[in-house]
Amino acid sequence: MSNVEIYSELLKKLNKDFSLEETNLPAHNDIEMIRAYLVEKIKELMAADFGRFINNLYRIDVDEGKVNEILYARDKAAIPAKLADLIIERQLLRIKTQMMYRRGEL
Repeated sequence: MSNVEIYSELLKKLNKDFSLEETNLPAHNDIEMIRAYLVEKIKELMAADFGRFINNLYRIDVDEGKVNEILYARDKAAIPAKLADLIIERQLLRIKTQMMYRRGEL
């Protein structure tokens, strides 16, 4: 599976997990654009309904310890970017696991 296909799957998962508007999603072939978009959405979601945002993180199965470490860090401005990295890392791992399962490697 190519990066474009993987990033396309990533965008689908992000859209599903955070109810993002598909028309505003970035290009499927640029992980930096996907990350920047997700950082902005995280800022919006945290401001609008922090509890719901945290529930989404748990549903995605992002490591709770890492989330708490980020949330209680001194550098509050870096929180959305660090959370975006955790979300992307987790979703890419899920995508790769699903691909291996489909190919019968698991």
